[in-house]
Amino acid sequence: MTQSLTITNLARQIARRRVLDAITLDVQEGECLVLAGESGSGKTSLLRLVGGLDRADQGTIQIGTTMVDDAGRIFIPPERRGLGMVFQDFALWPHLSVLENVALAVPRGTNGPARARTLLERFGVADHSGRLPATLSGGQQQRVGIARALAAAPKLLLLDEPFSSLDLETRESLRTELRAVIAESGLTALCVSHDPADCVHLGDRVAVLEAGRISQSATPETLYHSPASAYAARIAGLLGGIALPAYAEGPDALLTLGTTTLRLPGQADQLGTANAVRLFWRPSAIIPTDDSEGIEAQCLTSQFDTGQFRATYRLAQCASTIPVICATRPSLGPARLRIDPSCLHIFPQREER
Repeated sequence: MTQSLTITNLARQIARRRVLDAITLDVQEGECLVLAGESGSGKTSLLRLVGGLDRADQGTIQIGTTMVDDAGRIFIPPERRGLGMVFQDFALWPHLSVLENVALAVPRGTNGPARARTLLERFGVADHSGRLPATLSGGQQQRVGIARALAAAPKLLLLDEPFSSLDLETRESLRTELRAVIAESGLTALCVSHDPADCVHLGDRVAVLEAGRISQSATPETLYHSPASAYAARIAGLLGGIALPAYAEGPDALLTLGTTTLRLPGQADQLGTANAVRLFWRPSAIIPTDDSEGIEAQCLTSQFDTGQFRATYRLAQCASTIPVICATRPSLGPARLRIDPSCLHIFPQREER
């Protein structure tokens, strides 16, 4: 498969701080890669390097077959990289109409207004063609921004947290529309985000960026079933993150959960030298049970949550409460929980910042 973006051993230092280190990453043609990371992880710095808004100190960036930055002699400016860019703050020209904003991005030799109208119709804002951006809602402005980015027929679409300033309904509908356009057109996209929904519903693959390094690059499904770090577990939608004492016994890891000791077969290597872990689990890992062998607990709260119930349990001598997803509303008070160790994931507590 052809690679639309190839990043090799990339590094960037700003004010003596290494914000990116040894980044090696590729995006296949027709793929949408979500670059996920917390604030300060370096994800926007990486997007700026790919976009030509900054220069690398080390490594190379190649778009298609063209070397655009080799941290030395070669540096192709943004306007010659064949990019479409969508920004968090829309970045539309305020003095131009909606139609003019999009038409100006259409390559020369093409009927700009006609191409612009087609894209505005695709994103449901053609009726606002004559209006100025300031008269539109945030969702409408971002639709115009995406249409403008696509008008340039880019080799690569860059998205910088494009949905973060939108309300929930608009965010979900626009994410769905954009995913459909990417799939239909075979467009290649790189999206920066810290929203788990973008990872699951927009990305074919997710690259997790932590402290300037890629800690994992995988499909959303792989990320969910085999997260490589505590942050990857959170971004994949796993529950928990509670701190627990832990120790190794042969190849197994043993966790102290209140008055109960949990054995995780084959996970001793996950501990390293740590004597405490962060525990995450998939929703199916901990469920209420009538089995007398279940762990004694107290159900403290229960709330309806989109077709299921999100409950909170407390175990004896356990400082943290346990969130549990239930198919039916559990009764408050004494209860028992069944835990499936195969659906648990542990990470040394020192990983947490």
